[in-house]
Amino acid sequence: MNESAPAQAAQLLDRIGATPVETAIAEKRWFYGQAVNNFRSIDEYVTAWGAPVYERIDHPGDREVRYAAWDLTFWPGLQLEFMEVNRGYNIFRRLLRRSDLPPPRIESIADLTPWSCTSEELQNSSLGPIDYVDGFGAVGDVAVFTAADPDTGDQCPYFVYIDWALIQSVEPAPRWYTDKHHRA
Repeated sequence: MNESAPAQAAQLLDRIGATPVETAIAEKRWFYGQAVNNFRSIDEYVTAWGAPVYERIDHPGDREVRYAAWDLTFWPGLQLEFMEVNRGYNIFRRLLRRSDLPPPRIESIADLTPWSCTSEELQNSSLGPIDYVDGFGAVGDVAVFTAADPDTGDQCPYFVYIDWALIQSVEPAPRWYTDKHHRA
C-alpha cells in the first residue's frame, strides 16, 4: 500500500516511527514467510498471534464459516479479519473498521481518498453499489460504481482500486470500459 497511497503511507510510517526500508523488509518477510502464508486455519493464527479480539461462527447452509479479527495497533480503528470456510478449507483476509466505530461519511467522489473507507463501507454508502471488474474485494482488485462527476454533475462510471478491502484510489473508468458498458 506504500505505492498506491504514498502520502498516507508516509504519515503512517512517521506516526509509528518506521522507515520505508523497514516496511519493505516486513512485507517481504510476510510474503515469503512460509509459516504465515501457509497457515490453513484460524487456529494457526491464534497460535502465532494470540487471542483475537473477536471470533464468531456462521452456518450458511451446510457450510461452517469462522471469523476472527485482530486489532492493528499501527492503524487505529481498523482490524485484520480472517474468514475460514469449512475448517481449514480456505482462508480469506480483509481490513475492516472496528464495529464500535461509525463508518466514514461518503457522499461524493471527493470523500474517497486513499484509505478513507473499506469496500464494504463504499458498497453501503449512497455511492454504492459497486460491481467487481477484477477480483472479489481482496488484494489488488478493481470495482466500478456510478457517481456524479464533480465538474459536470453528470452520472459517470468510476473505477475504485482496492487492496485488502481498503480503498486505494478512484478514477474515471477507462474509455475501453465506458465504450463497452455505457453506450448511449
